[in-house]
Amino acid sequence: MKKLNSRKVLPIVLVASLMTIIISACESASTGSKDNAATASNTSEKIEPLGKYQKPVTVTWAVQTAAASKLLDKETWEDNRWSRLFKDKLNIDLKIAFTADSSTDAYKNKLNAIIASGDLPDVFKTQDPNVFLQLAQNGQLADLTDVYSKYATDSIKEYQKRFADSFKGATINGKLYAIPRMNDNFHEAPFLWIREDWLKKTNSQPPKTIEEMVALAKKFSDMGGVGLALNKDLIRQNHGSILGLVSAFGVPGRDESMFYRDNNGKMTFAWIQPNMKAALSLLADMYKKGLINKDFTAKNESALVEDITSGKIGMAFGSNWGTWYPYNNVYKKDGVIVHPYPIPTQSGYDYKIGIESNAVGQMTMVSAKYKNPEAVIKMLNLYDQTVNYSTKDEYTKYWANEQYRLSPIYIDQPGEVFAADLQKALDKGSSDGLPPAAKPLYDYITGFENGSLAKDDNAFGTWGQMSKSGSLPIVLNKYLPDKAIVQSILGIQRPDVWLTNVASLDTLTITTFTDIITGAKPADYFDTFVQQWLKAGGQKTLDELDKMYPAK
Repeated sequence: MKKLNSRKVLPIVLVASLMTIIISACESASTGSKDNAATASNTSEKIEPLGKYQKPVTVTWAVQTAAASKLLDKETWEDNRWSRLFKDKLNIDLKIAFTADSSTDAYKNKLNAIIASGDLPDVFKTQDPNVFLQLAQNGQLADLTDVYSKYATDSIKEYQKRFADSFKGATINGKLYAIPRMNDNFHEAPFLWIREDWLKKTNSQPPKTIEEMVALAKKFSDMGGVGLALNKDLIRQNHGSILGLVSAFGVPGRDESMFYRDNNGKMTFAWIQPNMKAALSLLADMYKKGLINKDFTAKNESALVEDITSGKIGMAFGSNWGTWYPYNNVYKKDGVIVHPYPIPTQSGYDYKIGIESNAVGQMTMVSAKYKNPEAVIKMLNLYDQTVNYSTKDEYTKYWANEQYRLSPIYIDQPGEVFAADLQKALDKGSSDGLPPAAKPLYDYITGFENGSLAKDDNAFGTWGQMSKSGSLPIVLNKYLPDKAIVQSILGIQRPDVWLTNVASLDTLTITTFTDIITGAKPADYFDTFVQQWLKAGGQKTLDELDKMYPAK
């Protein structure tokens, strides 16, 4: 594989305004490697996947905070149930390298500063495959192949068999450089989320067509609310995106990564599809009529969530986890359920839904400078044992209420992968035979439905995803049978020309779509955008991807 030019991957961060961030983070991040230099002899001990170190081992880690993160019982990121468990069971001391909000650009920016400094935390995560690839090829990541083979339990190794594509994405030239998010990306599909109380107030049914959706948006707008909500990022997989709407027009949109082969086998890109003009024209008309929030250009997802929580939003396209966040806020505040429905369809178009390659997702990495990489595998083993093979009380304590986030490494496996198993269990009315990690999910669903867990956040979140009326059965029972899912071909390999131009092309896309929706430019300007995109590196990217991912 061609070695990447790091200047083409990461923004330039070594400027005066970031020196303070770099210096403070470096001082913190370097602690683990120095502390562990004296404990390197631990690795010569007998290989025990869950064995306790004779001498303390320190692990520094980068903490991804977010609105969904929860610290309970007066715990802190430094002192909590997981830090104490790792100390008690493995004699591992956790130290914080830095904390930053991963739901905004804060975590990404801070990590970029750390990378520029060259002094990484012992354990850290990224969702950016370009960053992962650069770090691995520049020798900044530990090769985990040997320690994974020696220390991972049989249970952990089973994940590698089930999620082979994910582990393939974390492997470069036969070497494992990260523990990947264990993906089956069907769950990335979008849905239309609607307030149930507003449906009742307007005596309406969930829309099955785009025409019905527009009519419903007008009813909601006439009530004084926002008919259809957008946020300024438009093409990102979050609440208030346009992904669900463009899917109705046969465009499998998804951020900046949705490359695929069309019906003729030609390599193409979602956002340059001719059908986008019709979708943008519809949005522009809705905006002009006041059916879309006028201030969406100033609303990131966090700002939009405030409007959702305060009861201003009637309808928005979004991801499967809406009952976990942000619609859990609406339920707790007002007792109102915001429910997921299949995306409405548009006459004359076959709807298409874009999802990422299973080889792409969040990566948990270990610095090449870290002296005890096997400690990270041991922590993963203990996580698996504690969450998936212990008591229900242990599961609740260490996983529920987002507590798994307090561990530097965890089985980054969305519960969504158990959706099909849960549907069968719900059909027969028994959790017998479910995988260990799926049984608590069954209990949450049935507990919410019988009222015993009606006020439990975990039960509400799981019910909205995986009950018979949840989001994921829509994928299993409609999107997949309709053959609407289109998976991006873009795995971990990326052409240099794309890495060089992706940021500017991404900005061009969002800016153009925003201008057309708000009326600053006519819908026909879309044709100009396509030519700009192709000339600014897009066509060369398509050509390179055609060679990199040949047609089968």
